[in-house]
Amino acid sequence: MSVAGPTSGRRRMIGAFFRNPTACLGAAVVLLVLAYCVVVPLVSPYDPEDADFSAVREPPSAEHWLGTDQFGRDIFTRLAAGGLVTLTIAGAALAVILVIGVAYGATSGLLGGRVDTVMMRLLDGLLAIPRLPVSIVILVVVGLQAQNVQTVVLALSIVNWMITARLVRGEIVFLKRQDYVRAAQALGAGRRAVARRHVVPNAFGIVLVALFLELPAVILGEAFLSVLGLGPEAPTPTWGNIALEGITFGRLWLVFLPSLAIAIFAVGANLLADGLGDTLDPRRWGAARVGRRWRKLAEQPAPEIV
Repeated sequence: MSVAGPTSGRRRMIGAFFRNPTACLGAAVVLLVLAYCVVVPLVSPYDPEDADFSAVREPPSAEHWLGTDQFGRDIFTRLAAGGLVTLTIAGAALAVILVIGVAYGATSGLLGGRVDTVMMRLLDGLLAIPRLPVSIVILVVVGLQAQNVQTVVLALSIVNWMITARLVRGEIVFLKRQDYVRAAQALGAGRRAVARRHVVPNAFGIVLVALFLELPAVILGEAFLSVLGLGPEAPTPTWGNIALEGITFGRLWLVFLPSLAIAIFAVGANLLADGLGDTLDPRRWGAARVGRRWRKLAEQPAPEIV
């Protein structure tokens, strides 16, 4: 009996990803936006924060592809720099969200029973609280001392980890009921071994999906808070701050451009999340990821009855 090893399983998974048009389109959009935000500030001759009052509100031209703002700053460069700050905030917030959400969801799903019930009811109560008003309260309280990137990350992290926790918990409960997990238990695997070898590794896919599902919400949250004047202080560029300047100075062009960038990135992230969900579905690959030890035990002939 031949069983495909983990390397061949990963190759099939990668091949399935590249054969999925939704995943490829989403990945291409996300990578293009990331490349724009990282590369343009490095190669542009214009500083995104330095004012140039000799070039105020110029229309798009060969020198300034998207024109200049009310302070003479190049909009094309400033939009890229703002995107980099916004995505940095989103990345830092997502790191905290994943740590809290995965730990909470995994603990609830693995323990099960009354502990799971209590933890899920508490989570339901937290999900019933509107997230953005809580973020505003946090920023108003904490922002009295410092209104910067760190406070925005804190506010977005505290209110956005619950959905990730629910997704992880649901996936672990689903995996615990699979035949290959029950087979490992029947062959003598303890609870920790089953969790370490079969449940937690197969839940990695849902963590990636949760990451890209939460990413647009975190970016929109930063933009909303910045438009309300609760984001990083000027002249730090973010997509939300650029839109706020457009509203303040009556420049609809400055409102439209960051809104378009957010919409494009959100569509790409959602497409990538859908593609990853199809590619990393444990119902498709889970049976091939049973631990080596239990495969060997399963392949051993049954003892003869004398």
